[in-house]
This record gives sequence, structure tokens and C-alpha cells, in this order.
Amino acid sequence: MSSVLDTRGVPAAERRDYWSAGIAERFFPMELESVGAPSFEARLAGGQMGQIGVQSIQGLAHRVARTQRMIALADPECILLYLLTKGEIRIEQDERSCALRPGDLACQDTSRTSTFEGREGFEVLVFSIPKWFIGAQAEGITRRSATRVESGQGRLIGHATPFLAQLARTTTSGGGFSTRDGEAAADMMLPLVRSMYGAQEITDPRSRPEVLLARMQRYVMENLHDPELGPESIAQAHYVSTRYVHKIFASSGTAVSSWIREQRLQGAVGELRRSPETTIATVAAKWGYRHPASFSRAFREVHGCAPRDARQLPLSA
Repeated sequence: MSSVLDTRGVPAAERRDYWSAGIAERFFPMELESVGAPSFEARLAGGQMGQIGVQSIQGLAHRVARTQRMIALADPECILLYLLTKGEIRIEQDERSCALRPGDLACQDTSRTSTFEGREGFEVLVFSIPKWFIGAQAEGITRRSATRVESGQGRLIGHATPFLAQLARTTTSGGGFSTRDGEAAADMMLPLVRSMYGAQEITDPRSRPEVLLARMQRYVMENLHDPELGPESIAQAHYVSTRYVHKIFASSGTAVSSWIREQRLQGAVGELRRSPETTIATVAAKWGYRHPASFSRAFREVHGCAPRDARQLPLSA
């Protein structure tokens, strides 16, 4: 089901605040200003296509800016892919800028300061693609943000733009995709985006499985105290899918959740032995357990005794 913002149903004096609040809720905080238009009008329709958010924005001339302060307040860590269908827009990021006309494609990174300016009577389709979903290639795409994708890249762009436009129209319509079809459409779109930007993960030595596993394990060890630590947070921190995190750990002979639990409980045993005066609740919280009871159950499963009895265990247990 699509969600809609439409300033035409709001008194003129309230439109700027209405639009800013709505954009902040559906995207992220941005500063808004009109550009030469006697009144402000804009409309947004949006929906979800698997992991990718899709929006259609139409409006009169206006400009939005994203500052460091706003990034600190909220950052979805996405690549925004723009496909202009009407009028003209200009985007800026990292001292790069480009003007887009109908059929043009370009992107921005939500984690960096940027500006977006729409000219009179524009319409743009925006695909919000999580960087973890793109993978290690997201870094290379960011380096080419605010740069128009050249139409001279063979026939790819000519075929890509109507395909992307149709995906967006379907997603932002009242019916939209089913959950299964939306996920399939997102999976189809991903290699297209990678190809447009010439991103090749295999050439990046940091993306080799053994190197990536070591980085993920180091990340786990640095965040064992965090109750939210798990496959999802590891995936987001390394710009890969949750499925790939499971695959990487499985290749080493262990499940990711099991490996995290093992590291936590090994650390907890050492804590109990070294600090006999520390309460069980304190130890549980320090090693990422919200509730002492769940900590005790996990401890018994692995060590065969209650945490209070573990003070007699050797440190290597």
C-alpha cells in the first residue's frame, strides 16, 4: 500500500512545515526552502519493494539540504538512486554536482552532506537502497555520487530506465507488489545498479570471505556487551546481507549465533573467576544479556552448572 504526502490539501502557510515533517518521517531530516516559486506544492507517493524503498516526488521548485547535524540525528545508510521523469533537478555531494533531465540517473549517499534542488514542475523517482543490501560495492558507488550515469554505456541505460520506471510505478500504486514479488524485483534490480556503476566486489580484497570473516569476528568481540548484537547488526556494519553473514560463519564450521554465545560465555566465566564479588546480574549485563535468567539458562547449557558455581571452574573452561 502506498503512502502519500500532498501539500495541496494543506493551507499555504503550513505547507513547508508539513512537507519537512513528512519527508523527515519517510526519509530523514532535511532543510527545505522554496526556489523562486510563489507558492510551495509537492506530492509524494511511496511503497516498499523488498529491501528497497521507492518514492515518486512531484512538485514546484524547491531545494532541500542535508547537513552533518541532520545526519547525526538520523541516517538510514542508503544509496538514493534518482530517475528523473519530468522537468529538471540538480543534486550536489562531495563537491560534485550534476543536472538531470528526463531519463537521467544519478545517486546520493545519505551518510554524507548533500543538496537536492527541483526546478518548476519536476517529477523524480527515488530508490532508497540500503548499503548493506548493495554490499562492498556501495563504497565505490558513493565515490560517484552526484554524477550523472552516462547514457553511452552501451544499451544498458536505455533498457534500464523504462524497467526502473515500471518498478517504481507498480510499487507506488495502490496495489503494489506482493511481499514475494517485491523481494524478487529488488533482487533483479541490484545487479543492474552494480553494472551501471561498474562496481565489482571481487576486485576488493577486503571482500574476500576469509578477510571478511576475520573483520566480522573482530566486530563481534568488540560488541559482545551489546544485547542487539546478532547477524542483522553484523550485516549492516559490513554492508552485506544477513544471509551472507550466515554463509560466511558457516564456512568456518560454526553458526554465527553459536559463535557469539560461545564468546560471551567464555568471557563471563573469566569474569566470574576474576571478580567473585561481582553479582550475577552485573556479569550478565556486561556480556550482552538483558536478563540474568536467560544468562543462567545459556550458561547451564554450555558449562553444565549455574553461574554461581562457575567461580570454581578453571579460566579455560
